[in-house]
Amino acid sequence: MRYIEFKPIWFDSLGAKSACTLVRTPDISILIDPGVAVMQPSFPAPEKMKVEWARRARRMIKRASKEAEVIVISHYHYDHFTDFDERIYQGKLILAKDPNEYINDSQRRRAEEFYDHLSTKFGGKKLEELMKPRKEKTYPDPMENLPLAKSKRYGEYEKRKKELLKLGEKWFRKRVEKWNKMRLIPEMKFKRCEVRFADGKSFRFGGTEIRFTRPQFHGIEYARVGWVVSTTIKYKDEKLIHTSDLEGPVIED
Repeated sequence: MRYIEFKPIWFDSLGAKSACTLVRTPDISILIDPGVAVMQPSFPAPEKMKVEWARRARRMIKRASKEAEVIVISHYHYDHFTDFDERIYQGKLILAKDPNEYINDSQRRRAEEFYDHLSTKFGGKKLEELMKPRKEKTYPDPMENLPLAKSKRYGEYEKRKKELLKLGEKWFRKRVEKWNKMRLIPEMKFKRCEVRFADGKSFRFGGTEIRFTRPQFHGIEYARVGWVVSTTIKYKDEKLIHTSDLEGPVIED
């Protein structure tokens, strides 16, 4: 590409779980998903090597963060964000997945811990002091935004697929009840750091547009591991798309 440059900082193929990518346009530099996790036990390598690869990845991510002005966090799994390293986030605009909705319990807990560390370090206040009450909100079935997936037929698996979708919809409605009971984690602006929630929004920096999808399933329909947002960076006639942990067509039972 002529205008957009990108560099994979660390990915799973290098031996540690990550999707960290540094992107540069003529206007801005963006570090997407600055996190890493040790590979799962089934990964065919000695544990000592897996730990070493994760250590190398953290070092590379910290180094790349020095070149970035914007940090993107697509969701709150540790292989996609780091909790907590002041050197990664200081002086940055953080465009992050909204932690108040389209989120499961484990990611919500991680988000609360992360924003507590961030607000304490950069704002001198505990997150609890900043959280706000929320008004009840209705949420449409997310499958309504996936007409192709909804219309797909599965042959002999059709009956079971419908059962799973019905269970997923029931799970989603329970998630909505939980979201409406949560206190709101607010966007934040401190002297040395700013946080904006990115779901479905776009941000412009000169001739560069950074655009985010609405929350998408982390895997199959109603995947219990939660939701992610994908990132599109556009400059003139060029686009770079970072899908994060979206997955292709799968059958998982």
